[in-house]
Amino acid sequence: MIVRSIAGGVEVLAPAKLNLYLEVLKRRPDDYHDIESLMAAVDLFDVLTVRDEASGAIVLECDDPSLPVDGRNLVVKAAELLRVSTGCTSGARISLKKAIPAQAGLGGGSSDAAATLTALDRLWNLGTSPGRLDTMAGEIGSDVAFFLHAPAAVCRGRGELVEAVSLSVPLHFVLIVPPVGMSTVDVYRRLRPPENPRTIGPVLDALAHGGPVELGRSLFNRLQPVAETLRPELIGVRDALASLDSLLCGSLMSGSGSAYFGLGRDSAAADRAADVLKPLGLGWVRAVTCGP
Repeated sequence: MIVRSIAGGVEVLAPAKLNLYLEVLKRRPDDYHDIESLMAAVDLFDVLTVRDEASGAIVLECDDPSLPVDGRNLVVKAAELLRVSTGCTSGARISLKKAIPAQAGLGGGSSDAAATLTALDRLWNLGTSPGRLDTMAGEIGSDVAFFLHAPAAVCRGRGELVEAVSLSVPLHFVLIVPPVGMSTVDVYRRLRPPENPRTIGPVLDALAHGGPVELGRSLFNRLQPVAETLRPELIGVRDALASLDSLLCGSLMSGSGSAYFGLGRDSAAADRAADVLKPLGLGWVRAVTCGP
């Protein structure tokens, strides 16, 4: 997340995320699932601009007409929660420019919510503690708190328990977003958690001490086979990435899909993979980076 002051307000670049590892541990009594995931933020950004609103209302404007601009949007939910939690009575006019595709497992709505908390805390001079912001983020949505701890973190619980991890070098990816989206609810509904969950240790060791080859071997997502069963056309995206093993160290679906990514051997390899994939008609393709 990149936060900067602008004339009359605050601008935030809200990043997308990739799940480099995602294991589902069990289904909870509240119908959520306990997970363990390694997430990385990448340089694909939505842009939020916030300014004071003299009427005292929370007003959201968005350049994507398919998205709601009322309390169904996590941006409005975050703004209202921050006001209620702090007793603030100020208003805000929020402009949201979308670049992160929806229903792709990239966390755009969650990132926008985290950016809203950060931007309005600064705009309204609230000085809210990081721990309190984390608590609010967890109330808004499962992945929101991660974006307060980017660029990389382990997320547990239903995703709201976040432990930041260090990156020693940038990670370079090629990202494919197919034209079909996935419903997170549908994917989790079809999932049966494993009796013996996979451990996160190897991927954390690879991130800390190995290079992209070691990390690529450790990529894992329990939700990917379920999503591919629901949408068999996604298998073509998976296979296209797997065919580029001279450029990529591994590939995976992010979250509950439908986006896939390949881990490049270096920046040039990720760019080259994007060039190879773009003509194939698999969807939207771009090289992205997670910086240290």
